Amino acid sequence: MKKKIAIFFIMLLIANMMVVPAYGIEAESLQSRAAILINGDDGQILFEKNADDKMPPASITKIMLLLLISERMENGEITLDQELTVSEYASGMGGSQIYLEAYETQTVESMLKAISMRSANDASVAMAEFMFGSEEGCVKAMNDRAVELGMNNTHFVNVTGLPEADHLTTAHDIAIMTKELLKFNYVNQYMLTWMDSVYVGKEKDSEQVLVNTNRLINNYEGLLGGKTGYTTEAKYCLSAAARRNDTTLIAVVLGCDNTKIRFNEITKILNEGFANYRNLIFHKKGDIISTSPVYCGKEDIFNVVSKENIFYFTESNCKAEDFNLEYVIDENLKAPLSKDVAIGKAILSKDGQILGEFELYPEKDIEKEGLFKFYLNNVLETIIK
Repeated sequence: MKKKIAIFFIMLLIANMMVVPAYGIEAESLQSRAAILINGDDGQILFEKNADDKMPPASITKIMLLLLISERMENGEITLDQELTVSEYASGMGGSQIYLEAYETQTVESMLKAISMRSANDASVAMAEFMFGSEEGCVKAMNDRAVELGMNNTHFVNVTGLPEADHLTTAHDIAIMTKELLKFNYVNQYMLTWMDSVYVGKEKDSEQVLVNTNRLINNYEGLLGGKTGYTTEAKYCLSAAARRNDTTLIAVVLGCDNTKIRFNEITKILNEGFANYRNLIFHKKGDIISTSPVYCGKEDIFNVVSKENIFYFTESNCKAEDFNLEYVIDENLKAPLSKDVAIGKAILSKDGQILGEFELYPEKDIEKEGLFKFYLNNVLETIIK
């Protein structure tokens, strides 16, 4: 049996919300060969141009490598202070590099800086070998992860993005893996650092100054991170994510003739998104939404929360008071309760149409009351009555 608590939840619009000039974008007006804009929370496509065309991604490839690194750090498999030994193969990578020497040792953190900021190919291969034993092993893991994420038009051949005939992906697939990387924060500080340095060589006597290839760091408000790419075949590419007023957007441009075009067009696309769309946040992750009684627990009442934002992504002129938020919480809940087991849901609707459902949980574990104390409390309550 369920109890329904219908609540018409009214959220006042933030008075000082940033107003971003709107740009009327037509796909034909963009010089990039392919482009896309998605909502960073649910992946909804807001704008696209040739977004499923298979193209060489150049160093944007390294977003998948950074994702695999982040996932292993999340699982405790690797740490920033771990050391690795650079192979002859890794030290011989061409293109962008930090000039690692064969058999020198480096930390994972130094490699992350080099990959995120300079897009170093030698550091990328060194990390691939450290995690999977070989670049080929890492490439297989990258392709397997792409399949899991639904990147159906992607095939990686290497971890660097250096030209290979079958090394292809799409703007849409790049947006998908960028969205997944945003779930972690292990590389954020490096992606957002303008300048740093690492020392390389067996004696660590050569300083390599790192200047971030993503110039949006200095001139785009709310930037969360991004990755540039360039080869003669791929031309200039960029994937970037930004967040403003609880709204996260991801934009990708591929095949630009020069670096100015890629930064100008991705700025234009993001601005268009922030001007016309936003997340209406009804409850933030962890907010106390309601309370509920529980039987046989050390506590009689517990707080109800959501483990995710309760939100709806909509056009910027949509009003929060137009929505209905209804809570459905299980009745006759009995301890013990786990904070990881849902005890109800919030249902968001508008004009009678359900827009989303969000699971609700106890704020913390609710332990079962000891039998003696439970009996004693009930006896005393009976006597008092």
